Amino acid sequence: MANVKLVNVNKIYDNNVQAVFDFNLDIKDKEFIVFVGPSGCGKTTTLRMIAGLEDISSGELYIDDEEMTNVDAKKRNIAMVFQNYALYPHMTVYQNLSFSLENQKFEKSEIDKKVKDAAKLLGIEEYRDRRPKELSGGQRQRVALGRAIVRNAKVFLMDEPLSNLDAKLRILMRTELIRLHKNIGATTIYVTHDQTEAMTMADRIVVMDKGYIQQVGTPEYVYSNPANLFVAGFLGSPQINLIDAHYSDKKLTLNNGRIIELPLFQCAKLEKYKDKDLIFGIRPEDIYAEDIVKETYPSARFQYNIEVHEMLGNEYILHGNIEGTELTMRVSLRIMEDRPEHIDIAFDLDKCHIFDKETGVTIF
Repeated sequence: MANVKLVNVNKIYDNNVQAVFDFNLDIKDKEFIVFVGPSGCGKTTTLRMIAGLEDISSGELYIDDEEMTNVDAKKRNIAMVFQNYALYPHMTVYQNLSFSLENQKFEKSEIDKKVKDAAKLLGIEEYRDRRPKELSGGQRQRVALGRAIVRNAKVFLMDEPLSNLDAKLRILMRTELIRLHKNIGATTIYVTHDQTEAMTMADRIVVMDKGYIQQVGTPEYVYSNPANLFVAGFLGSPQINLIDAHYSDKKLTLNNGRIIELPLFQCAKLEKYKDKDLIFGIRPEDIYAEDIVKETYPSARFQYNIEVHEMLGNEYILHGNIEGTELTMRVSLRIMEDRPEHIDIAFDLDKCHIFDKETGVTIF
């Protein structure tokens, strides 16, 4: 397979709109990388530049250590899976899978073997004589993947391939894609706006916003150590709680007037932020209820007023407030057995985040 490297890549359209700014990334051989971010953040444009479907305005692209910046798309040995499957409607599944191999003048026996192997790997052997209109969305997506597999390309590019599937099928196909990646070991670059796909599938994620890379890292690291407010707010469901605060005399005053005495190791990191406005962040799962509250920092204990509760099978998501400040948290089913209107809660200050309100950069 291959490694992929982008060096100072920019994309500026003819109308002077810049979609991608100074994109730098090293993708290892056989790595599964996910570009994630909101619509318009530049992730698909970047993918299309790697594929050769968009020109690179400036910068360099290397595949397998060979510069590909100005090489034609068909010579880059890349396979792309599109959101809309892009299957030929008049062809059977077998013909869709074999088409690119026939154009490359492969022997018929080799084409037949590659197609049958791919069909078996994807579980679509029984559909080889059907046309796309006779297939379900999941089956069509498997055919689209099979078309990429038979080419034995160096790099697989996937542009939101699961977005047209229903929720249940998306979960199933996520699992199959992970299994497929492990089986064939292809270097894969996957684009999605769905953070769940990014967090569950990627070896590393590239979080993008407004054409810029915001952070690169493993899903676990980026979730636990967001580089800035955008990353912290984009990853996580429910979203992280963000509360305006002011820091002074080793104390953090929340927007509702409550004062939190931070641990000494955190105060040391805030030394240069004396008398400054900051943003306090705490994820819903890092807010505790019941007996454990007594074991936490005394100044970070509150009475929580429950306004809305959402039952998600194994837990509740609660929406409410602490003395007027809105807050979302997760609790076990047992907490809500008696449908309380108020519960005692506490923040786990060891897992909280503080952001510079002016720059949005994470302090810790």
